Amino acid sequence: MRRTRLNVVPPSSKDAQTEMPTPAIEGIVNEAINVVPVNLHPHSPLQNLVDATTSARESRTHRVRRLQEEAKSLAREQIAELEVLLDATAKMANEIAEGGEAYPVGARELSRRLADELPRTLQTLRIVTKKSL
Repeated sequence: MRRTRLNVVPPSSKDAQTEMPTPAIEGIVNEAINVVPVNLHPHSPLQNLVDATTSARESRTHRVRRLQEEAKSLAREQIAELEVLLDATAKMANEIAEGGEAYPVGARELSRRLADELPRTLQTLRIVTKKSL
């Protein structure tokens, strides 16, 4: 497939030249493509327009895939950070639970519960993450 650069300038704005068509022009292009005969001459202007629009669609598809992979990568990073924070919180909660009279009784009891619960929560998070990512 031959790639052709499409340069469309609306008649009212010659100063604002762009290489990509405006949304209004894209609508017209999409309509034209929907009624294009199957056998076009390889060097016809309409075939060039079809080629350029098809290339734009393929690049959008590639971009969507790239952005999805980037989002998944960022999600993995954030989950890894959460795992580190949960582990650190469990250790700190254990220190407070074992801290004695310097800490209020309610804070020690809550910290004791957290110190017991957070390692299990962290383990569950790791299992869920391993299955889905």
